[in-house]
Amino acid sequence: MAVMAKKKPRRIVIFLLFRCIAFLIYILPLRLAVRIGAQLGRWTFYILRREQGLALGNLERAFGNSSSFGERRILAKGVFENLGKNLAEMISLPKFNKGNIDSYITCRGLEVIDRVIREGKGGIILSAHFGNWELLAHYLAIKGYLINVIARRIRMEQFESFLSALRKRHGLSVLYRDTSAKEVIAVLKRNELLGIMPDQDMDSVSGVFVDFFGRPAYTPTGPAVLNLLAGTPIIPCFIIR
Repeated sequence: MAVMAKKKPRRIVIFLLFRCIAFLIYILPLRLAVRIGAQLGRWTFYILRREQGLALGNLERAFGNSSSFGERRILAKGVFENLGKNLAEMISLPKFNKGNIDSYITCRGLEVIDRVIREGKGGIILSAHFGNWELLAHYLAIKGYLINVIARRIRMEQFESFLSALRKRHGLSVLYRDTSAKEVIAVLKRNELLGIMPDQDMDSVSGVFVDFFGRPAYTPTGPAVLNLLAGTPIIPCFIIR
């Protein structure tokens, strides 16, 4: 028996609206698009009250009495603005190439990655949801490194297809969290880079509790396990706006 799921009209409308906004952002000059992205992020901060509350709650748990409510609110708003900038840069990914990437991003430490690649065991790029993490991976791909990133799927099929197409620009390869360990290790055996961001609580993966801002935080052990199994070096790598 075949079962067909109906696409929710609301999701389709949201996606079509997003594509219209994405088109407008794409045709604008990059720096103007990023400024508009920041404004969209700011509006989102005020509109999505639940997410605003989560951000403020997390900051209160992290900083406690060492910061005022006003200071935490400015930080939370900055988080949303950064996400808006990230979105504008993601939509504009096709504009980046070897000829212009260095005018937008300054990198220190590439010699570390080069040294690891020369050792022939691949490299684990350990990063976090910080700055524009998507652009970090694409920077390395544009620079000619063979890089694979582990990502999680989005529940909305339309957004998943759109994001997947963007992520595969510049030769970037995407592995999902349900990818087998054998496939992941094969990437390292080919002497390629594997990007991992283990800074989220993920019930589906093994981990340990570590101290974070004075509280226990569940942290995936995948990078450390790969380091032990494959002897692959771990390279901390972050992008700062």
